[in-house]
Amino acid sequence: MGSAFERAEGAAGRAVARVLLDSALPQLDHLFDYAIPAELADEIRVGQRVRVPFRSRERKSFGYVIEFVARSEFGGELAPIADIVTRVPQLTPEIWRLARAVADRAGGSAGDILRLAIPTRQVRVEKQHLAAAEAAATDAAEPTAQATDAAPPATPTPEAPIAAELIAGARLALTPSHGPERLHTGEWVGGWAAQLARLALEVHALERSVILVVPDYRDLDQLRDALAALGHDGAVRVDSRQSNGERYAGFLRALDGEPRIILGNRSAVYAPAHALGAILLWDDGDPVLAEPLAPYVHARDAALVRAEQSGAGLFFAGHARSAEVQRLVEIGYVRAQEHPPRRTRVVHADASLTPDAFAGRVPEFAARTIREGLKSGPVLVQVATPGYAPVAVCGDCGDLARCRACAGPIGFRVVGRASCRWCGEYASDWRCGSCASTRLEERGMGSGRTVEQFERQFQGTRVILSDGEHPRERVDARPALVVATRGAEPLAAGGYRAVVLLDAERLLSIETLRAGEDCLRWWENAAALAAPDGLCLMASGGGPVVRAFVTGRTEEWLRAELGDRQALRYPPVVRVASVSGGVDEVERALQPLRDLPGVDFLGPTQLPAGGVARRPAGLVRAIVRFDYGQGAEVASRLRGALVADAAGSASRTRAKSAPGRARPEALRLRFDDRGVFDA
Repeated sequence: MGSAFERAEGAAGRAVARVLLDSALPQLDHLFDYAIPAELADEIRVGQRVRVPFRSRERKSFGYVIEFVARSEFGGELAPIADIVTRVPQLTPEIWRLARAVADRAGGSAGDILRLAIPTRQVRVEKQHLAAAEAAATDAAEPTAQATDAAPPATPTPEAPIAAELIAGARLALTPSHGPERLHTGEWVGGWAAQLARLALEVHALERSVILVVPDYRDLDQLRDALAALGHDGAVRVDSRQSNGERYAGFLRALDGEPRIILGNRSAVYAPAHALGAILLWDDGDPVLAEPLAPYVHARDAALVRAEQSGAGLFFAGHARSAEVQRLVEIGYVRAQEHPPRRTRVVHADASLTPDAFAGRVPEFAARTIREGLKSGPVLVQVATPGYAPVAVCGDCGDLARCRACAGPIGFRVVGRASCRWCGEYASDWRCGSCASTRLEERGMGSGRTVEQFERQFQGTRVILSDGEHPRERVDARPALVVATRGAEPLAAGGYRAVVLLDAERLLSIETLRAGEDCLRWWENAAALAAPDGLCLMASGGGPVVRAFVTGRTEEWLRAELGDRQALRYPPVVRVASVSGGVDEVERALQPLRDLPGVDFLGPTQLPAGGVARRPAGLVRAIVRFDYGQGAEVASRLRGALVADAAGSASRTRAKSAPGRARPEALRLRFDDRGVFDA
């Protein structure tokens, strides 16, 4: 296939290179023309990282060569490119088109996307990779003494027809069956991981690359184990836990001109891939897949754009479908599976023959279920929050205790030690704002307090805690009571004998538009960890969401939820953009949108000072709602306002702001924020 250098486009006699500067300033998010020096004419390629003079001949900036042209429209003398940083063309034309389109859709800068897509260069790793590639090319050119027989074709799997559809550009949604699967190596993985691994291998067998995007490292580990057990241990991994050298080595392998299986977290969707055949996303409703850095693009949205540009197939999989994917199914853009998956038997404690009132952590019916399950294996108990007690109240008047630093809720992470759940500050000098009392009381049970009670209630039983501070990836098949917060449930060998879901009322009362949707995802993912003959017990709670989960009619609930959001013009039925900053800045940004039909605004409203971000007083926020067809125009106009605000403020505020810090009232944009309507 040739090296990345050989495949990249050269100057071919053209005298001008168009360069994207590596800058976070929005007003610099366009291409600059530079002259190509004679000494670099034979070596320079599209996609290479270069150094160029900017603002003066002595001051150098980094950038990427985007294209070559014969002449520039600039009337003055062009500054020449100073030097080539690396001969490896790090930015492929496909990834440049993706970065530009994704940034434009989100009202952001392409450079911000490229910083996610291209890892920091490691010179030693690059030299080793180039040397290995040259050695491999030499070996391939030498004739072999005897040709070896081709390996016999593998037995087709049920995923083979799906792979063929994806290669043809299909967009599919799958709800995998519940339950773990044992690999021939003896390892246990979720059935979903084994299924996605087989599908990826089928795509790869058709000589196409495939990208698998999952929320966290535990999902990555399961996919890695499944691929290795199926005979493919050479997948390129894009993982936030990797060192810089490992990340860059994987990036260079992905740049090679041969099909690869690439798996990773949200930024893997931007990985270079030769002959991309399919993008597979697991559990796209997980908020971890939403990029926390500007321009805040969700991996699902980037995958949709990339599939559209490249013609690759797109595959959404999850035990619970997100509202966004459900919308795509309903408008016919994505085709859902036709056959229902196998699902763990779900029982509601309130539906038992003799329901019991309970004063402890679990009702007696749930306690009996736990004891019965512990006779033959592990039992999982899912709780809402980590720590000891999630809520603290004033011991005298009962008011909710708030942090003096950021006004966040105070809770007990450990026994007797209260701290803010937002900023982490200890509440050692807390005083009630209503009655001036200094006495705090615990309310509710977190994971730590639940473990403490279970150790008394189920004496002689091994109790295991798994939460953010005490993560466990796996447990063995011996009897154990596993207490885990939502999303931190470890995988059990053979599956759990029973899965008990606590705190349904607390989870459903979270002040967010997506409370019901998130609960279904948390509960379905937990139920999927049960053994094939195990059961899932909903210990308490009621209402439409609980009923949908217990009866397995989650898709019906999602359709009804989308209908309600349609009436209220809430996402994902419409798109939204959050516009925040100073009063004047926000008003100037909204003004160009007022003549667009069908665009409406909520606000501007005052943003509370303080909070996790330590927000200064005097800032406001407006929410812009618009249909999908208007997205490009809305993003363009808001982006123009952002550029004007950044460019116009540079000189008049230079003396007022601390060096390296943006002014507090500067305009900020965020499109498609899943938490924009949260309290």
